[in-house]
Amino acid sequence: MDGLTAKVFRTYNASITLDNILNKETKDGDLSEKLVVYQHANKEVAIICNHQRTVSKSHSAQMSKLTEKIAELQGNLKELKVDLDRAKKGKPPLKDADGKQKKNLTPEALERKIAQTNAKIEKMELDMRIKEDLKTVALGTSKINYLDPRITVAWCKRHEVPIEKIFNKSLLAKFSWAMRVEPDFRF
Repeated sequence: MDGLTAKVFRTYNASITLDNILNKETKDGDLSEKLVVYQHANKEVAIICNHQRTVSKSHSAQMSKLTEKIAELQGNLKELKVDLDRAKKGKPPLKDADGKQKKNLTPEALERKIAQTNAKIEKMELDMRIKEDLKTVALGTSKINYLDPRITVAWCKRHEVPIEKIFNKSLLAKFSWAMRVEPDFRF
């Protein structure tokens, strides 16, 4: 092919890969699940383009902090379950670690708190897996230089993902021309 440069080939290869993965793997779900699919697709493109980075010096400290927070939330969850059992029996909650009396909540309120705590734990565990998975891959290089932004914009429109979750303000300004793309755009 005349005039085919490495840059053009890499851009085409990266864009078609992103488009195919996004359309194959995106399912109906909540926003965080859709963002995980996008990050996975972007990771695959970065691997194809060999966009690597070294693991940051603070990576292990960040992972330790996340592990500690998860452990703390799991401890809170156990306390909430004990309080729920006591509330169902009509007993007041146990005192907290400081010896202070906890607020007397209804079983319904405790169940809501348990559900919220479970959701927080799941989100943190997901964040931890993503952080570990992406520690040696540079996602920004492919997103900025090799991917057709119309693919991302159309995907966001189709799946009701706020574009601000994918592109920061400077990329939104750089790719303003791509924002008018139709939701059914395919590369």
